[in-house]
Amino acid sequence: YPAMVDMQVKLHTTDTAINASLCVFIFVTAFFPLLWTTLAERYGSRPIYLISILICLVANICCAISVNIAMFIAFQAISAIGSSSIATIGGGIIAKRYAHYCILFYLISSNIFEPHQRGRAFSYYNSGVLIGPSFSPIIGGYLNQGFGWRSIFWFLSIVALCIWFGILLILPETKRPPSGESKKTNVQEEYMSTQEEESSSSKVTANSNQEKKKLNLNGLLGPLRFFRFLNVPLGAVFIGILFFTWYIINVNFARIYTYQYGLDSGTVGLCYLPLVFGSVLGGITGGKCSDATYKKQMEKVKNKDDGIPAEVRLRNPIYFASIIVSLFSLIAYGVCIQMNVHYAAGLVCIFFIGFFLVIPNVTTTTYLMDCFSRQSSAVLACSNLIRYVMGGIGSLVASDIQKVFGPAILYAVCGGIVVLVSGNIIIILINGKKWGIQRKEAGI
Repeated sequence: YPAMVDMQVKLHTTDTAINASLCVFIFVTAFFPLLWTTLAERYGSRPIYLISILICLVANICCAISVNIAMFIAFQAISAIGSSSIATIGGGIIAKRYAHYCILFYLISSNIFEPHQRGRAFSYYNSGVLIGPSFSPIIGGYLNQGFGWRSIFWFLSIVALCIWFGILLILPETKRPPSGESKKTNVQEEYMSTQEEESSSSKVTANSNQEKKKLNLNGLLGPLRFFRFLNVPLGAVFIGILFFTWYIINVNFARIYTYQYGLDSGTVGLCYLPLVFGSVLGGITGGKCSDATYKKQMEKVKNKDDGIPAEVRLRNPIYFASIIVSLFSLIAYGVCIQMNVHYAAGLVCIFFIGFFLVIPNVTTTTYLMDCFSRQSSAVLACSNLIRYVMGGIGSLVASDIQKVFGPAILYAVCGGIVVLVSGNIIIILINGKKWGIQRKEAGI
């Protein structure tokens, strides 16, 4: 983000065109997880990681040598094709009880998580996803200041190459082989011994795998079938609004602190730190709170046959309180920018914005994973489709709508929309039991 101003000048283009490059990246990120998810469930995560990251590597090199905005946008789209596999496949691995974290500089580890630990596990994973768009402006800002904007994409190419080798050498395959097809590991034996009810379904899966050798249109669009369960579109639209607001803030932030406050790109990058810390702390807090609520419900239904409804995570009072506080944080931020208050006041505001916007994001996503734990990658692909489409729209219109309405009105409206659309969650809570029965009848 801090390099957007310099890129606009060096590529002889407009702020809308630069925003369009980001918008294209986000839109492609929205749709291609549908492909990667289908391929990962069929061939395993490891080969898909290797192929997709290689695509990302080549595209970043081409971005670095772009001579005009059209070439840059084209290879940004190709880069998004490669990088879009990480979030959906990685999140799905967690829900399947194998959590592989691609942390900074390709450090990868694995663990096993029970349902009441899933919120915490996903919050840690999601922290890495959030650090990318939040923490990278600091590195990018100083790279741009010291070596020019092209150095950012050379740096990304090097990082992609390191991650590729890390996956090649360290990451094991996470796909469970069908029953009788290969030797089970100790973990799988323990898992199957405690989940005898799934033995019959695993045999059906083994047989059906022989019928799915060809990649067809139905396979690619298979994840979209989950939109027929109303809690998926309702939850995904709410998450999408959170990302719409998130990207409006991110895109406008660099220009505000460059033009209005006169900061250089490196310092602007540092100014993203409050957003980084707020987002990471908010994600961890949201994950732990949702797990605590889930665990408390486990103690209540112990030795009962009713089970634990996934909606229990959404009944945490901190969940709805964070939505209300995010509204006031957005209003305060807009007023500070509008009145040209010292830039430190805006930084305090974006810390709270990051903190309180991420809590409902992590909790709602974990809820969707609980509802469809066996098809979590597909459900996450549906959620990512909506949230990245909304994020792309936000990044494209961010500059123009701020010019029209001004910061105070814009961010107050964004906060109001977040509160309004949170009504989707209330609808889910009201109909959760009925929809849970429908999922069971559908064999989900």
